[in-house]
Amino acid sequence: MDLNTIKENLTFPIKAPQYRVGVDGFMSYANSNLTHDGKLRCPCVKCVNTKLLNPDDVNYHLLQYGIMRNYSTWVFHGESVDQSRFLYPKSLEKWILKSIGHKWRDYKCLLKGKGYDDNTDINTLYDNCQDEDVDYDQWISLVNFWRRSNRSKESLEKAKVKPIHTTGTKSHARVREEMKKSSNKSPTRTQVYLKCHQHESEADITNQIKNVATEQGDQELDLDDDPVSQVLGKDKHGRVRGLGLGVKPSDLGDPSYPRFCNGLNMSTDNEAAVIHYFRRLEGVVQRLRARVKRQGITITKVKRKLRDHDISLSDESESDADPFSSDSDSVVEAEHDDQ
Repeated sequence: MDLNTIKENLTFPIKAPQYRVGVDGFMSYANSNLTHDGKLRCPCVKCVNTKLLNPDDVNYHLLQYGIMRNYSTWVFHGESVDQSRFLYPKSLEKWILKSIGHKWRDYKCLLKGKGYDDNTDINTLYDNCQDEDVDYDQWISLVNFWRRSNRSKESLEKAKVKPIHTTGTKSHARVREEMKKSSNKSPTRTQVYLKCHQHESEADITNQIKNVATEQGDQELDLDDDPVSQVLGKDKHGRVRGLGLGVKPSDLGDPSYPRFCNGLNMSTDNEAAVIHYFRRLEGVVQRLRARVKRQGITITKVKRKLRDHDISLSDESESDADPFSSDSDSVVEAEHDDQ
């Protein structure tokens, strides 16, 4: 089947037979671009190419949730594209995909806050899409997914009322770097959070954080014990609230110095100095190893010369003893003749 025909079939509603034919065509095309462990990136509206799944799971997701609306060029599934339009370092690919997935989840959360309610009849929710950019069949898939999910009403309220930051287009990581440059010291997460959240609707939360910070003083604390965690709760697994996308607890709790120093209690403020110090020590150790190697070669040469010299001395002593013994024999013979 022609590639354009497959893509055209995928524009039909999920329940249409043409869409199922398009899914079969997509899976046949994508199976030629499996990873080394036999997996594919899932382009459904739930995974948005951020998860690697088995082909059977990808097929199920496409039939259950639908394919991404704007995924017209299958760059993650073998279709060639003008690479000059997307020039970026290979090391940034993981961050870019994570950023796309993060924004996509935020967008779905916004849609849920606008048009979904657990207490509303599902048929009414089907006609309650608040964004004209969302296809009707995809909205139905989202409503069905939310209705089947086991999220509590508390999580729904958190989706509707999110902490409002006042940094505009600046990320928390950028604000943190600016604070670091102005004070010549890395700010704590509490200081960054208070700097980025100054909206009047969060006055109660920020006041609680300030009170806890005042009680704790200047002592260094783990992420689970700092004022932000005590007021807002512990961070989700693998994430750090308020320090930007991609920051992990291991980036802050375990600095990048050698593992034999893990027992030392070092603050993150001194991390750069510690790393620089150990790099200098590493250079000194390398030079000492080279010097020891050269000295070993020199010692081997000296030993060889001494051994050769000892052999020559022993040869000379033996050669000197032979004529002495012959002279003594002649003297003895002469004395015998005189008698």
